[in-house]
Order: sequence, then structure tokens, then C-alpha cells
Amino acid sequence: MQKKLLIALIILLCVGQTKAQDVGYSQFYANPLYLNPAFAGSGVGPRYILNYRNQWPSLPGNFVTYAASYDQYFSAINGGLGIQVLSDQIGDQNFQHNQVAIMYSNNLALNRKWALKTGFQYMFAQRSLNWQNLIFPDEIDARLGVQRGTTAENLPGQNVTNANMHDFSAGAILFSEQFYGGFAVHHLTQPNQSLIPPGVVPWNLRTTIHAGANFEVVRGTRNRPGTTLSPNIITMFQGPATQVNVGTYITRGPVVGGVWYRFGDAFILSLGLQQGVFRMGYSYDITTSRARAAALGSHEISFAVQLESKERNPRRKMVKIKCPTF
Repeated sequence: MQKKLLIALIILLCVGQTKAQDVGYSQFYANPLYLNPAFAGSGVGPRYILNYRNQWPSLPGNFVTYAASYDQYFSAINGGLGIQVLSDQIGDQNFQHNQVAIMYSNNLALNRKWALKTGFQYMFAQRSLNWQNLIFPDEIDARLGVQRGTTAENLPGQNVTNANMHDFSAGAILFSEQFYGGFAVHHLTQPNQSLIPPGVVPWNLRTTIHAGANFEVVRGTRNRPGTTLSPNIITMFQGPATQVNVGTYITRGPVVGGVWYRFGDAFILSLGLQQGVFRMGYSYDITTSRARAAALGSHEISFAVQLESKERNPRRKMVKIKCPTF
């Protein structure tokens, strides 16, 4: 009961007094459209991706997130189009966040070695809170337990309140055959996400800076696949929160392994398999912060299908960004 009460209080604080943070993924490049809208169409052919994250399942009322996306490059517009649907559930569906985002990216060849992709995104999001399922401190009796409906809190007239938001984001990626780096700024208009009208709680800007490279450490032959090392760094800023992730991927044939460290929070271990047009990945966050006593870790699964482009005579040829896919 104490754990449930704590979760309820945390949700109330997030809604009433603070500015909520966005969903954080550990398989960063397995959800490229969420990382940076400039990734739309970066796989050239049609790409379908499913993502699932279960954060801190050892806690009651954990965070469960689902996402599905499609994107593709079209030579007629010299760019990519993408769409992503995301649903985030917190606390046994007491608090829920749903969003639909559409994005466009443009490709610009700077010279023979370097190219630039810019991306833009529009998103509609809705957040809802079921007040009836929350437990307030004055509803807990030392002898009788929880006495629902006895709170003296001034609650909204409706059982469920919603916040509907229109949002815009933008990003860019500079890349060559070996190196890549970019940035993205989400929530440019900082829409109001308050669930208690007429309150105003702006959705904080989320700024992402990411960079990496590919190094062939063992050259492949006809009978033996090569080995590629890909170091990366991803930094995110949102309101008072700063997140720094450093890690590397090792690819040998169809197998990809990854080790990351999210400073002050967790080690991330990932394993992926690429076979033909299919790609699957699993990662586990090992909590290293003070929350590890109750929050042991987090699971994340991704599944993708990357098809080849069917354009027979494309007006412009698009070069793929050779970045990790997990």
C-alpha cells in the first residue's frame, strides 16, 4: 500500500507542479524517428519498426511504452516521409500519453563525401489522468486501510481529464561514409500539458545531440564476415534534466552487441540480430542509481523490417546513413 501511495503522489506532483519529461529509450537507433525527425527515409526503402519498453517492472505501476513507425525515401521530393504512433502508460493506466507524429526530411549533397539531412515534424498528443483510481493521503486509515471517496482534495469535476497538444520539432544530420552526427529540438512551441484547467504547464524543449562513427577493425572475406566497431555519444537536455549516454556497438556478420552507460543511471546491454530484411533487438538496463534497491532494471525490445526501394529510375539517388540500428 505504501508503494502504491508513493506512485500516486509522484504522478500528482508531475501533473500539478513539475514539467513532465519525455520517454527515454535505450535502443536509440532502433527508434530513429523518435530520436531525430531527420532520420525519416534514412533507410531509403520502406521501413517498419515496432518498439516496446517496460521500465522498472519490479515496481507496481511501472512505465510501459509502445511505438510503431513507418518511413521511406521518395526521390520525387528528394526526401523522406514518416509516421509514428506512440502510447505510454503509467501506473496501471491511471496516467496515459498517446501521440501521432508525421515528419518530412530533405537531403542535400554538400560534396562527394558529405551530405546533410534536415527534418521537420508535426505531432498531435493527448495526455489523460483517471482521478478516481488515485489514492490520496487522507483516504488511508491506520485501522481500516484505504477508504476511497473520502478525500477532501479539490478534484476536477470529471473523472478523467485530458490535455490535447499540437507540437512541432526539427532536426538535422550531417554524415559521410564513416562519420555521422546531428541534433534535434522537440516541442518548439512548448504546448500546454496541464491536466488541471486553467493551469499552464509548458512542455519543455527536448534538445538532442548525437554523434558516432564506424571503424572496420577486421576486414571481411568471402568465408568470414568482418567486424565493425561503432562508438557513439548521445546527450539530451530537457528542462532541469540532462542525460549523457556513451557506448559502442560491435557488429560481426548478422550479430550486433552493444554496451552503453547512462551517466548516473544505468548500464545498458543490448543484443541484436540482422537477417535479410528482418532485424530484432533486445536490451536490458542495469540500474546503478540509488533507485536500484526497488527498480532493478528495464527491458526493451525492437523489431524492424527494412525493404529495398522499388523505384526503377529514381530522379535522385539517396545514400544511406551508415549508423547503428539498435
